[in-house]
Order: sequence, then structure tokens, then C-alpha cells
Amino acid sequence: MKPQLIIPVVLVVLLGLLGSMFVVREGQVGLVLNLGRVARTDLAPGLHFKIPLIETARVFDRRFQANEFPPERSLTSERKDVSVDFVAIGFIVDAADFYRATGGNEELVTDRLAPIIKDSLRNEINSQTLTELVSGNRAELIERQLPGINQGAKTLGMQVVDIRFKQIDLPTDSDVISQV
Repeated sequence: MKPQLIIPVVLVVLLGLLGSMFVVREGQVGLVLNLGRVARTDLAPGLHFKIPLIETARVFDRRFQANEFPPERSLTSERKDVSVDFVAIGFIVDAADFYRATGGNEELVTDRLAPIIKDSLRNEINSQTLTELVSGNRAELIERQLPGINQGAKTLGMQVVDIRFKQIDLPTDSDVISQV
């Protein structure tokens, strides 16, 4: 082989090797796509290999994530209007389902989880009085709702472990403040 050809061949082989390796760090989960289809999933932390140009690797954060939601207005059982502001804490349990549901876009999680959580909480708030909601045991309220919420979150490859109320307000544009 001519000396002029050795350098380009070595460079091509080196680039091929570098393009076939990827790292999944601690607290992350990996996913390999073969021409856009999920080929391997739930890859543990470490060094992994893929076929260059045919397979692509996606890495997602598997640690707890806090998803904040805008305040939601609901009615209590006594027909009083309240505004509930909350945060959901969850993590990815299935990387393949997560990728299929969100396309790998981690910002879409909040948009997809919002209707699941809001519907569940709205039903629970509708069954309680204002006094029960404000001074009652919120941990029990959340504990009753988590199994149903996680059924819906499972389709997103997520699991919600806790929901925290940031604030329960009485809207200023309603009659509730004058009644209270």
C-alpha cells in the first residue's frame, strides 16, 4: 500500500470507531434506534456500541423530574371556585414508551401529563368541601389519586411518585372571597 493511502484509511477507520461508541452516564437511560425504529432499550450506564450511520443513540435523564403546571381552577363540592397550583414529581420507567409518546422531547412530558393529573385532581377536589381541601390531609388525597394517575402516565413511560400542592387560592374574580 502506498504511504499516501495509509493516512486516509486510518482516519476513516478511526472515525468509524468513534461514531460507533456512546456513553450512558449514571442516572441516565439509553435507547438505540435502527433507522428510526427502537432496536435496543433501557441501556444501563456504561460504554455501548452502535452501527454508524444506521443506528442512532438517544440518552434520557432517569432521575426524578419536577414538572410544574399552571394553576387549575376547580369547584369544590359546595360549588366554591378554587385555583390549585401543583408540581408533579416523576421519572422515566420505560425508555421505549417514553420515546414513542414524546419523540424524545422531554419538554412534551408536562404537556402530556397535564390532562391526566388535572382530571384526576379535579375529580377529587369536586368531591371535597373548601374546608376539607384547605385543612384536610393532602397526603391522603394524593395517595388516593396516584394509582389512577400512574395508569395514564404508564403510557408515557413515566411514573409519578408524588404531587405537591404549591398553593390553593381563592380566585379574585369570583364570589367565594366575599362568602369566606
